[in-house]
Amino acid sequence: MTSKLLFVVLAVLAGMAMALHASANAGLSQRVGLGAALVLNTLIVLAATLVFFFARGPHANFFPAGTPWALYIGGACGFVIILCLAFVFPKIGAAWAIALVVLGQSAAALAIDHYGLLGMPRDPITVSRAAGLALVAFGVTMIRH
Repeated sequence: MTSKLLFVVLAVLAGMAMALHASANAGLSQRVGLGAALVLNTLIVLAATLVFFFARGPHANFFPAGTPWALYIGGACGFVIILCLAFVFPKIGAAWAIALVVLGQSAAALAIDHYGLLGMPRDPITVSRAAGLALVAFGVTMIRH
């Protein structure tokens, strides 16, 4: 139970970091431009990633044989997240933007689980899981109004 609690705390922390991240990027992009904000953000992420990578010991094979190409889309997804949220936050506000992100994440996660995409275990969509997504969608509308 303790490890599950740790996972819950880490997931909540990631969500909080995402909202702060997007807000900071939106503010920075309004001062230095969207392109410059993306470059600065990417450089900071790269620096932190290199510290993490070398601290753990660089013993990785980046392109092992047989790895499906689709598993390499994470970087492109990260770019889309940073770009879209830096653009959207000042236009529609942080709360609605993050609520829409959660809706998109939830819908995509249900599809990933249902079909077992990207190597994830299959977990079929059920009525209760679909109802959960509907509740998230309802929450998005409540945050907006």
